[in-house]
Amino acid sequence: MNARSVAAAHGWAWILAGFRLFLQSPAQWVGVLVVLFVAMKLVNYLPLLALLAVLLMPVFLAGLMDGCRALTEGQRLEFAHLLSGFRHNATHLVTLGGIYLVGNLLILMIVVQIGGEAFSTIAGTLAKSGSVPPEQSQEMQAAATSVTRAALIGAALSLPLLMALWFAPLLTFFQDMKPLPALKASFIGCLRNILPMSVYGLVILAALIVLVPFGLRIGLYDLGLWLIAPVLVPSIYASYRDIYVASATDAPA
Repeated sequence: MNARSVAAAHGWAWILAGFRLFLQSPAQWVGVLVVLFVAMKLVNYLPLLALLAVLLMPVFLAGLMDGCRALTEGQRLEFAHLLSGFRHNATHLVTLGGIYLVGNLLILMIVVQIGGEAFSTIAGTLAKSGSVPPEQSQEMQAAATSVTRAALIGAALSLPLLMALWFAPLLTFFQDMKPLPALKASFIGCLRNILPMSVYGLVILAALIVLVPFGLRIGLYDLGLWLIAPVLVPSIYASYRDIYVASATDAPA
């Protein structure tokens, strides 16, 4: 599946296209995403179900993308679209979920190996006194450096995994690609469009900077992400269409 390169401004156009798709069926979007949000919160109380939810996330994402396709074809978004991924290439989609899970576990193991002890040192010191004693300042500075290094390495390792998985569920669902070719095509598509993807990512980051503190105040650390989901989710479909489906002369509507 060939991915075309588009201009940096398309990153903003994907956000606008996602917003227009949301406006076509706002009540249904909110309803579908609230159901998914509540389901994710409930399964988090049971570790085995939480792992299952990670495996099934590409399946649900494919269903939401099928809902986006329905909207572009003049149809309605329905709750049944959430289950569309179970009816087409479900095994491949679950495999993508497994790759995401294993990849993140490996990255977490590397991060813990590099900075886990330093993080424990910082947490233990602050838990005891609430501040850093002068005699431990050098030790804490070294620990902070180690934690920062571990976080940067984790981010560097996570980015290629995110690029490989970003479009992979859509390519698997819509183009019938198997997991490994879909991962490769997704990575190449993101790499060829690093500028519009950067613009797109900065817009999402700006929204999260505004909304995440609100979620933290009420104890829901991921609330900011869910609040932008009604635009974020259809914008993923818009970017997929622009990069993999549109002709070279097309631009987002």
